[in-house]
Amino acid sequence: MATDGRESAAEAGGGGISAEEVRAELQRILGHPEFEATERLRSFLTFVVEESLAGRPEAIRGRVIARRVFGRGEDFDPTRDPVVRIEAARLRRRLEHYYFVAGQHDPVRIDIPKGRYVPDFTRQNHGPAPGAPSPARVGGDPVDPGPTVAIVPFRDLTADPDWTFFGPGLVAELIHEVNRYENVIAVPGQPTGTPGDDGGDAQVARFILEGSVRRDDVGLKIVAHLTDTLAVRQLWGESYKLPLDAGRLIAVQEELARDLMAAVADEYGVISRRLTRESRDKPPAELSTYEALLRYHYYMLVMTAEAGEAAFVALQRAIEREPDYGPGWAAFANLHAHAWLFDRPGLDDPLATAFEYAKRGVTLAPDSQLARTILAYLHLLRGERELFVGEAEAALALNPSSPNYAGTIGYLFAVAGDFDHGEELLRQAFESGPAQPGWFHHGLFIIHFARGEYEEAFREVERVLPPAGFWDPALRAAALGKLGRLEEASHALDELRRLKPDFEKRPMELLARTPVLEEVRVDVLDGLRKAGLGGLGTSSRP
Repeated sequence: MATDGRESAAEAGGGGISAEEVRAELQRILGHPEFEATERLRSFLTFVVEESLAGRPEAIRGRVIARRVFGRGEDFDPTRDPVVRIEAARLRRRLEHYYFVAGQHDPVRIDIPKGRYVPDFTRQNHGPAPGAPSPARVGGDPVDPGPTVAIVPFRDLTADPDWTFFGPGLVAELIHEVNRYENVIAVPGQPTGTPGDDGGDAQVARFILEGSVRRDDVGLKIVAHLTDTLAVRQLWGESYKLPLDAGRLIAVQEELARDLMAAVADEYGVISRRLTRESRDKPPAELSTYEALLRYHYYMLVMTAEAGEAAFVALQRAIEREPDYGPGWAAFANLHAHAWLFDRPGLDDPLATAFEYAKRGVTLAPDSQLARTILAYLHLLRGERELFVGEAEAALALNPSSPNYAGTIGYLFAVAGDFDHGEELLRQAFESGPAQPGWFHHGLFIIHFARGEYEEAFREVERVLPPAGFWDPALRAAALGKLGRLEEASHALDELRRLKPDFEKRPMELLARTPVLEEVRVDVLDGLRKAGLGGLGTSSRP
């Protein structure tokens, strides 16, 4: 759905934030290890924040930033040198990552909105309001601490009896959409705050999604917000402005519901991010089965060996406790597959084990999008491309609106050589959910690399945050080798040798473990050879 009319609730909130608070937040970001940024990205962020606080928006333009931050000359031409756009995109991703993993409790948030460089400063609300009910109990009923969400009817503020249908219709679409997501549980809800209403089931749910509908002579304004009933605070909000078009109202309801649920209920949506933060410090023995799956999703976001080990232990305990839990077996299968792909020691025949676990996951949970996606991946790793296509399409059909699975399946199609379909799904994922795993960009890297678009391929691998193990510098080196940028390629190879000391002795063996098409794999090897990687001999390729 087009987002031209979308307004962030945080942007509209303002909140009288002082320059001192903003500068304190800037220093907090710059000093935190989770803000993984180069010196020039740090300079970029400092420059736009300070110029904004000084009331000089005219200085926060591409040409000025290029000269004062990146050292470009007076003849700078943004059509030939996209440095500011590229670095701004990287800075946005670094900020998104910081606030996702570390800055969720900061009092102030700094964002660089898409389409401009002037930063937004918004206040993040934390903790219960003065006099609020106890966070353990709301309305006298115990609150389920898990992923339960009540969708309550949106308030009709149109003052027009001809438009009373819109709010209930939207809620019906929301309920239809939320039931497509397997990591949240929808419960019935009633409007809160109405006379004679005690909240009903809505106040037993951990999260409440509600909103309002307004209209004027120009169009509709729909406001939605998600409340955490344990913390007694609003977690998220969006508002949408839509033109009055009677012929598209049902389509508008469907599109709004898809957008809202993608933001709230996806594997990296608001609810999962909230619960992941809460469970991160728990020892594996204390994790619920759902929390063990959250550990897995966190690993798939950051892709570090440490996060993988934590997810492995948590899932192993979970499936011992609940052996009939199909998604747990599927996630455990993927961790074994990654042990094969990343050449991690300690498991005997991890690929065969992964395939058996993936089949068990689908047998136990045939309607699980997670289980079917991982079985598709295992078919691809085993070279069973027809089986992969059928399983991947079946997985996508379970919830085509999920940003996470659109991106994951798009990545798999890109790897399998269906570049157009893969690119379409990956673009959909990035447009629908900004907090998606950085390794989705590896799918776009493969597409560009296969087309001989090595500059575009390099840009995509540069966008992977955090880096996905030793494969990240390997792909960077391959692209840089193709581009003849040998000094930069040498640095990438140094990083590759640090992360995987024996890669140079067995590059063809390790690349053969990936399901990338043979011709793409050969081209990557040629790029690595040109970059200076040993053990590859010479090549007749141009």
